[in-house]
Amino acid sequence: MNKELNELLINVLLLFDTDEINRKIERIQSEYKRVYEAEFEIQTGFGHTFSRNSFMRFEEAVKRNTNDQYENFHQYINKLMFEKEITHSELSKRSLIKKSTLSRYINGSREVPVNMLFRIALALRLNIMETEVLLRKVGKRFKEAYMDGVIIEAIEQGIYDVIKVEAVLREFTEGKESLFTKKEQEEFGFSDRDMEIDVI
Repeated sequence: MNKELNELLINVLLLFDTDEINRKIERIQSEYKRVYEAEFEIQTGFGHTFSRNSFMRFEEAVKRNTNDQYENFHQYINKLMFEKEITHSELSKRSLIKKSTLSRYINGSREVPVNMLFRIALALRLNIMETEVLLRKVGKRFKEAYMDGVIIEAIEQGIYDVIKVEAVLREFTEGKESLFTKKEQEEFGFSDRDMEIDVI
């Protein structure tokens, strides 16, 4: 396996060995809270001094994040797809989620499991905060779990290939966790041998 995935695996091991996962999750929650409380700050923060440019950038961030708060999952994901210029077909291809299943997730006729949300986030190449917002749209959030740790590190390292992230997750959890259902693993013909990473 390539150096990039070895580095990701090592970073994930360190994340849990040093308990850094707790601090990362706290930072994500804190940043989410800060961003979503920005509207309140701007309304009550008349004592702050902003340059015209920084005020306009801040106001734009507030407007977007305030809008994000009131959007449902369907609206938010469609907005992200529009912004990132990705079609349903391309999202299906990148995430390896069947078009029909993806459509049911997006239109709200089927509940979206966390592993599928992570595959969608990777396929859309979302950053950490966009992924946190995506999770919260369905009542979830990043937590101190192996899968979440692998996803956080993959996003921070800029690895968005679902199969590569799957390989690291399976290696890290000794095959106990997967971004794919058992049925999908059989359909795609995944085997543990296919997914092995040789740690340097």
